[in-house]
Amino acid sequence: ARIHNDGSFRMKARVFEAIARCQRLPAPTRCVHNPSPPVNAAVFDAARDVLIDDYLEHTPTCVKAVDLLLDRGARIHNDHVALRSFVDSKGRSGLAFLSSLFVAFGFVEQAALEIPGLPVNAKWYEPPEATNWPKVFVSELRVADLPPAVGEVVYKHVDGYYDEARARRVIEANDAGQLAAVMAEPPWAPTAAEEAAVQAVGDDFPHLRSAIEYAGWTLRHGHRWNHLTVLINSLVPEERAPGEIPTTLAEANALLVGHGVEMNKAGGDDGFTQGSAAVHLEQSSTVADKGSFTFACGAERDVPYSFLELIHRHDGFRGFLGQNARGIFSSTDVRR
Repeated sequence: ARIHNDGSFRMKARVFEAIARCQRLPAPTRCVHNPSPPVNAAVFDAARDVLIDDYLEHTPTCVKAVDLLLDRGARIHNDHVALRSFVDSKGRSGLAFLSSLFVAFGFVEQAALEIPGLPVNAKWYEPPEATNWPKVFVSELRVADLPPAVGEVVYKHVDGYYDEARARRVIEANDAGQLAAVMAEPPWAPTAAEEAAVQAVGDDFPHLRSAIEYAGWTLRHGHRWNHLTVLINSLVPEERAPGEIPTTLAEANALLVGHGVEMNKAGGDDGFTQGSAAVHLEQSSTVADKGSFTFACGAERDVPYSFLELIHRHDGFRGFLGQNARGIFSSTDVRR
């Protein structure tokens, strides 16, 4: 689904402003610790605006959800965004390629995460405290850990892309358009038959279904933001009482469900929560919006695009948990 009528355009513009022009909150409120200064902030700000607009265009559920929160007086902060990538046949890392783009602007690399049951490497990056930028979660699929039929398709498109020189050219260009293009424009174009061949591996090896879903989504969408994230901690402005503004993840989930938003099934008392206060992190996510996708062969099909995540950080916890991430990944599954 895409934004396509006047009312929706106005709502999208309101949500864009709330996310892109959000107040820079105190670092402890955002659970951020990175005192290093930003680099070329104007370039990153401009690229981020392009990426937020691209994300909202494909994620009307986010527009609806954030609009509901704004109607209740909530203050929006985008806690983090997430990108996916591959490890190619030569071992060249999509994670390293993408991370170099963020580190160049002052983000600081944090500890690696293990995602239980998935052949995925992941790291996250802390933004400079002097900005209102989100954290960034980057992952990559270890294609070599999957049956050869997956590599036959993926390597055909991906090999040669994750080149250090290409990343360096993007950084040195100091151009917001080039930076945004890496994440908004898929660098490869599979055919419908190729995507079907990858999906068939999941049928033959059901225990690999989650990894196959990751491969299929990333083949279609490249490094597009697969979600951005509303931080529950900062929804209530200091100068007002909560009123109708959710103060817990469960309350936010209930608000969205009550207005017809389809949530990703998980755990917790409400059935939608990954993690708990006991592990210092609670997360939930919507089911990814579907939209028309045109394959290289000309075939068109509705496929999952992006989704919205909600996150509640407890006790100043700044990072991520692999088990939670495992559940969040399923928001983009073709087969639910």
